Amino acid sequence: MKQQTLPSLLAFVALTSSMNAATLLLSDNFNDNPNNNSWSFNDNLSSTQAGTLTTLAPVTYSVQGNAWTAQHSNGNRLLVATSNDGNGNGSVSLNNNFATQANAANQALQISFNLHEVGAYPSTDRWVQFNVGNSQHLDVGNGTVGVGVLFRVNGEAGALSGGAGIGTPVTWAADDLITITLSGTGGVGSAFNGNGSQATISIGAFNYGTFNLAQQSNAFLTFSAFNYGNDQFGLGTFDNLSVSLVPEPGITLLGGLGMLALLRRRRC
Repeated sequence: MKQQTLPSLLAFVALTSSMNAATLLLSDNFNDNPNNNSWSFNDNLSSTQAGTLTTLAPVTYSVQGNAWTAQHSNGNRLLVATSNDGNGNGSVSLNNNFATQANAANQALQISFNLHEVGAYPSTDRWVQFNVGNSQHLDVGNGTVGVGVLFRVNGEAGALSGGAGIGTPVTWAADDLITITLSGTGGVGSAFNGNGSQATISIGAFNYGTFNLAQQSNAFLTFSAFNYGNDQFGLGTFDNLSVSLVPEPGITLLGGLGMLALLRRRRC
């Protein structure tokens, strides 16, 4: 019997681990053929996207700004540039409220992407930004943004929520992986179902922190570059967007690991 117990527990732990795996809602590698204007940005999305939300049709994007605001750049990345058409921002937002999926599963929402480059003219203090907000095309400093991160040309990065800074600014490097996980209070369940909201942010290898937020209701995702004036220009390039539902560690998994540890002690 003892010889069968250890393999059985190992199989149990493996099974419960797979049952608690993340669910990929959407990924986009932006590997479309290069295009040069926002009007063709949604072309051929079916070849760049994957995930449960894309089973029937790709998730399209809404673009704010003129013809040059949103592009698939030559490096197979999302390029977002400032707009000079009077709208203030050049931005790209996904046409999906991810709070719907988080609430249906009552799970945390995890968003990640690679930041490749930030450029501006003439000031090196300018920035591009990403946010999860109450509606599309918001500036990261808008009071209805649940959480957002801005990336300056000079290498500084900082997070905001509700129009105010959170945490201490850090540095970013080219191709850093940015991860934002939105959950209910204590890291359990959805951040959008009325049971509290918190965000855990990492920038590259740095754990930026976990922050309590005002109660969040919607999760619209926006990449944007701010329009600093007619004499200034900014752009950012991003890659490998991924949006997933992430369950908290299962009680059965933790119990199985505990039983395995106890058995190992007894065998010793």
